[in-house]
Amino acid sequence: MIEIDGSHGEGGGQILRTSIALSAVTGQPVKISKIRAARPNPGLHPQHVTGIEAVAELCGAEVHGLFPGSKEVVFKPGPLIGGEYSFDVGTAGSISLVMQSCLLPSVFSKSRTRMTVKGGTDVRWSPPVDFMRLVHLPMLERFGGACDIDIVSRGFYPEGGGEVVTETSPTGGLKPVNLGNRGRILTISGIAFAQNLPEHVVSRLKHSAQKKLIEFGGVRIESDIRTGRSTGAGVVLVAEFENTVVGQSALGSKGVRSETLGGGCAEDLLETVRSGATVDEHMLDQILPYMALAGKGSLLLAEEMSGHAETNVWVIEQFFGKKFSINQKGKLVEVAVV
Repeated sequence: MIEIDGSHGEGGGQILRTSIALSAVTGQPVKISKIRAARPNPGLHPQHVTGIEAVAELCGAEVHGLFPGSKEVVFKPGPLIGGEYSFDVGTAGSISLVMQSCLLPSVFSKSRTRMTVKGGTDVRWSPPVDFMRLVHLPMLERFGGACDIDIVSRGFYPEGGGEVVTETSPTGGLKPVNLGNRGRILTISGIAFAQNLPEHVVSRLKHSAQKKLIEFGGVRIESDIRTGRSTGAGVVLVAEFENTVVGQSALGSKGVRSETLGGGCAEDLLETVRSGATVDEHMLDQILPYMALAGKGSLLLAEEMSGHAETNVWVIEQFFGKKFSINQKGKLVEVAVV
C-alpha cells in the first residue's frame, strides 16, 4: 500500500485528488494521512468526501475514514467500470474539484461514464466550471481523452444550486503531448456570466475585458445571464494557440465593480500570453497526472513551479518513482516526463 503524507508541501486537497485518482487508475491501494493538517479547518471537507465517493463508485473501491473532518483515508480500488452516477456536494461545494477527481478514472474506465454533480459551479479556491470547459477539457483532449460538459444550472457561495452533467468516453490510454512550442495565437475568447443580477453586469464585464484585449481584435466573449438559487458573477478568458490553450478567470465579490473584474482578468491573461508559457499557472498542476500516465515525450513550459505543482509532482512520483525533469529555460521552467 502506498502511503501519502497529506501535509507534504502545500498540504491541500490536490494531494487527495491526485492520490485517489492515481490509485483508481493504477489499482494500487493508498493510505493518506494528516489530510490538510496545516489548514485552518483540517481534514476532509464535503467536496473532498464527494470526490472520493465518486471515484469509489467508479471502481467499486473499499474506503475507510470517509467522513467530514477525517484526517486519514484508506482507499482500496477495484476495476474501473464506468456507468451513470449522481452526486450532491451540498450547498456550494466545488463541482470542478469533484470533476478533477473523476476525470482520469473515467477516461480509463471500461465503458462510458455519465455523471451528474450538484453543488457550486463558481466558488473561491477552485476552478470555475467554465475554466474546466474551456481550458482543462481541451487540454485533456490533446492527450486523447474526451469529455463533454453541460452546465445545467449555476451555483455560487453560499447557497449553491449548481448542477453539471459530464459524459466521458473511455480510452485505451493517453498519448504524450509536447507543449514545448505553443505556435501562433488563433483566437481569444471567453464567457462573462451572472445570475440574479442585472444584464448590464455582464455587458460591463465583457466590454472592460475587450478594451484591455483590443490589440488582438475580434475577441469573442459570450454572455450567460441566468436566474437561480444563488447570486454571483464572473468571467473566464481563454487564449487558443495552434498547440495549446491558456486561460484566466475572475469571480465577482461584493463591492468589486464589473469593470475592475473584467479588466483585471484580461490583464492576467495578457501577462500569461506575454510570458511565452504553454500552460497557465492553474492548468500546470492539473495537467501533471495526464503527462505522467501518457509517458515519455510529454513536455510543457511554465512561468514558474507553483507550490501546488511541486506538491503534485511529489505525489505522482510516490506512485511511479522518478517521473519528471524540471529545468530552468531562460525565464520559463521546462517540465518533461523522463
